[in-house]
Amino acid sequence: MSKLNMPAIIPVAGLDTEFGMEWDASLIPVGANYTALEATVYECLHAGCSSIWIVANDDVAPLIRYRLGEYATDIRSIEQGTFKRFGDTNHKEVPIYYVPIHPRHRRKVDNYAWSILYGANTSYWIMKRFSRWTQPSQYYVSFPMGMVDPKEVLKHRASVRKNTPFYFSYEGKTVKDGLPLSFVLDPEEWRRAKHTITTNSSTWKTPDNDKPPREKLPLEERLISRRYTLIDVFGGGPEGTEQEMNSFYDLTTWAGYGKFIASELGKRTKRPNTNIMYRGRTK
Repeated sequence: MSKLNMPAIIPVAGLDTEFGMEWDASLIPVGANYTALEATVYECLHAGCSSIWIVANDDVAPLIRYRLGEYATDIRSIEQGTFKRFGDTNHKEVPIYYVPIHPRHRRKVDNYAWSILYGANTSYWIMKRFSRWTQPSQYYVSFPMGMVDPKEVLKHRASVRKNTPFYFSYEGKTVKDGLPLSFVLDPEEWRRAKHTITTNSSTWKTPDNDKPPREKLPLEERLISRRYTLIDVFGGGPEGTEQEMNSFYDLTTWAGYGKFIASELGKRTKRPNTNIMYRGRTK
């Protein structure tokens, strides 16, 4: 497995917020002509991710693809090429992939955390087919509804890659406490989280013998894991390196969104230029 290859997983499918708009909540504006999902992609470019996998179903993926395009540029490679002759030849392109949840998983295990696990699994198997040298050993998970300062993420870029498990925290809380705050997922935690979901996704009663199940569970006991939140799935995860953030805003609530818009971070959040993002867009 390669530590140099760290895909970013951005879960969109299964997102639950207070907004209730006709379009996906990840597309709420956080700046002029700039959405929360775009800000999350921008964060991943600061974290040093080698590729970006957006887990979104076909009902919203076309609009997201239209907004974001097919690839972006790593921030550090832009900085390193600034003072070089023909600096743009040193830029590292970061491809963006769009992954829908498999139809057989929908309405069965597809809670919000499942989008993370499914995206990581998809990227793993596709990259493994290329070469064992591109097989990832960790995944940077970032949430569209969790706003942080990307410059802070850039400062801790080396720690993100070296320390696994790794959690960004705010006021001592991480994704293990239910915050949509970025963290690094490793294969061992992936297996544990998947087991948590799949072992609580049954519709049928387990028979006492080897015969096939014939009796369904009561309605309130069926597909329990579909109602799981981040804390239900990742709350039992391992201890790891935590990095406290100076600012963080949870955009899943209207109150949190209002705090962000009125904050200093909200006032200076601006859309990046097209040399960094929005590459390969369909006109």
